[in-house]
Parts: sequence; structure tokens; C-alpha cells
Amino acid sequence: MSNRFSKLVQDFLTSYIIGECNYSMNTKASYATTFHLLLEFLNKEKNIKPNKIEIETITKEVIIQFLDWLETNRNVSIQTRNQRLACIKSFYKYVQSNELDLFDTCVLILSIKNKKVPNKMISYFSEEEIKIMINFLNNSKDLKKLTMICVLYETGARVSEFINIKLSDLNLSENASITLYGKGNKTRIVPISQELVQLINKYIKQDYINYGDDCLFYSNLNKKYGRQGINYIIKDLVIKLKNLNPSYFKGNYHPHSFRHTKATHLYNNGTPLLYIKDFLGHSTITSTEIYATPDLGRQRKEILKNAENIDTKKRYSSLKKETLDNWLKNNMK
Repeated sequence: MSNRFSKLVQDFLTSYIIGECNYSMNTKASYATTFHLLLEFLNKEKNIKPNKIEIETITKEVIIQFLDWLETNRNVSIQTRNQRLACIKSFYKYVQSNELDLFDTCVLILSIKNKKVPNKMISYFSEEEIKIMINFLNNSKDLKKLTMICVLYETGARVSEFINIKLSDLNLSENASITLYGKGNKTRIVPISQELVQLINKYIKQDYINYGDDCLFYSNLNKKYGRQGINYIIKDLVIKLKNLNPSYFKGNYHPHSFRHTKATHLYNNGTPLLYIKDFLGHSTITSTEIYATPDLGRQRKEILKNAENIDTKKRYSSLKKETLDNWLKNNMK
């Protein structure tokens, strides 16, 4: 990389991302991966060696070609493509405020829009499936896995938050809660039930061994769990449950499914989206709306039920007796 481009990237990933924004190391790693892929693209597709890159050569068109290359050559999803674009935009916002001669280039790159993601239902567990899961783990006498699943579900934690829960984050008193450390080191306290308190206490008393850093859960290798370890546990559990209950567990599940499940169950049982937003640690309500997808069967039932109470004859007949303009004016009061 040339000195200027190299310095900007390095300053962005250290002084800005970690120092000023206080982002997590996972976020920094994601940003670094994005730049690594960009260098790979420039090298393979543009024949520009890393040490020959000039920031002026990275135009809006080049970034769009890079994003297309990610989809076609690296087989990334649209969501991942958009995440890479978000990293690039964050970098160019930083450049824009520090390198005035690149202001126009930054404006053009920042104008690149996200690619639209086709609407699809995100898999979540039904309330019945959660019960089946808990009963299965109860009967199998696997106290640690049972506790892990219940903590994942009740807290709606991200995997990164879950694997970092420590004993000191537990409040197992009357108003029980668990403190989670989310994106950007943001802290939130989530309530938990007394049933989960009893389960955690039982797990700590009977199965828990502290291997040095007070994590609530350790792998069979006596180390803190990683993302892949949690993902393996969930995939393995779902396969077993699906074999025993063929009519259930038909979705594509992963650890994040418990977070979506909790949000969906809360929403379907009448919890306001604003409360769910705070519970999940979302910065905007838009993110919460994506997670809290209503149960379509329940939605249809409620719509049809409430529609029966609408007096359509009276409403439609009144339109015939007055102009639409007047009717609208009357209904604006």
C-alpha cells in the first residue's frame, strides 16, 4: 500500500475505530477483513499490487465492481455485501473529515446504496418447539446445555454477548437480571425469571468449574466458547430434535435464532416494539421491526376477528350522501 492509503487505513482501524468510536475488537476485525478483500480484488481484477494502491484510484465505480465481485466470486450474501459497503462508507466518512482534497470522491462513494435484500422469513422457534427442546434437555440430564439454551432464549443475547457472560454479570436476587455487553461496549441489563435463577444456581452448584476468567460457560476443552462452538451445539441439538419430532424444527436454525425467537414471542404476546428495542439493545426501531415478525396465522385471525366489528354498510352508504372532498374534510377533524 502507498503511504497515504496505508496511513489512512491504519489510523482508521486503530485511532478512530478503537480509540474514538470504542468499537469492539470483533468490529475492528470485520473492518480489517473488508479492506483485505478490497486489496485482493484490486490485485486480481485490476492488477494493482497492494504497495501500488493510490487512494485516488479507488473510485465509486471501483467500489461497485468490488461489491459485485464479492457476490459473484466470493459467493457472499446480499447482507454480507451490504455489511462490507457499510465498512467502506464508515472509512470514507473518516477520510472526508480529514482529507479535504478527497471530499468529492468521498461524496460519490458515500452515495452508493445498499442492495435490496429479497424479503424472506427468518427462522424462529415456536413456543411449542422451545418446550420440546427444554423437555428433551431435561430428560437427557444435560444441565449445562439446558442452562445455555434457557439463557440464550430468555436474554435474547447476541452470540458475542452470550459467550462473554461472567459470574459477576449475574444478579440472582429477587429482581433477577443479567448484564450484557453489546456492540460498541454498550451495556444493558435484561430481566430473567426466577425459574432461570433456580436453574443457573443449580448449574453453578452441580456442574460449574471456573477455569480462570469467571465465564459462565466453558467448552469441553476448558476454554471460553467461541462462535463456532455455540453454533455446533445448536445445529447438533436441532438435528436430534428434528429426528425425534419430524413435524417440528423445519427452519434453518443457528444461535441468533433464539434472539429472533424471543423478540417474536414478545411481540406476538403484546409487548410494545419500543420495549423490545431496548431489551435487544437496538439503536433504532427499524432493526426491531425486522426481528419482531408477527405470527402470520395469529395476524390473520386477529384481522378477520376485528374486521367483523366494522360497520361497513354505514361507512359506505355515508359516502353516497356527500362528496368525497367533504367526507375527507369531516374525517380530518
